[in-house]
Amino acid sequence: MLVDLSIKDFANKVASYESVVPAGGCVMALSGLMGVCLLEMSVDSVYGRPEGEKAQDLLQKVKTQLTALHSELLTYVDKDAQAYGGVLAAYKLQKSTLKETEHRQAEIEAAALSAIEIPLKISAACIAALEPGIMLLPKVKQGVLGDLKIGLLVTKASIEGSLAAARMNLSLIKEEKLVKELRARIDELQVEFDKAMTKLG
Repeated sequence: MLVDLSIKDFANKVASYESVVPAGGCVMALSGLMGVCLLEMSVDSVYGRPEGEKAQDLLQKVKTQLTALHSELLTYVDKDAQAYGGVLAAYKLQKSTLKETEHRQAEIEAAALSAIEIPLKISAACIAALEPGIMLLPKVKQGVLGDLKIGLLVTKASIEGSLAAARMNLSLIKEEKLVKELRARIDELQVEFDKAMTKLG
């Protein structure tokens, strides 16, 4: 599994043209995960401070939420690789006859749907992390503030990249109704993202 690789080996695989995965989607999942990790650390830093003592229940809720998002994003590193591999495998199918061509196109669209769903899930998870992260800004001590801001920026980059990937993969799907539904979901996530970013300033 990709998540079991060392940082060095993962980076080398990303940098290698010979390795099909990890590619952009895996990197977005990992980026989102790292952003959420910094947000988790920031929550922990507030415990024991006056700001934290006044909001223990809220902090515990945020910590639980971020921990769940951490676990979720971790799974998307390999799930995105599997989805991308499925698209590549579908494109390698035979297309010598009409029946083979139709089967190939159906397999491409099924794989493409997964290659869109995973980036959408990455985006949704990262968007869910933004609000609690922004809430922490006035509560953390100065020494952690920079880490928190970096966590939010990395999470933001993951959202932008994942939404871009989902939009690009729409071209692989020919069924207009499905494309319309997927585009509506992308637009909905974009609205949520833009709304969260107004709070960040």
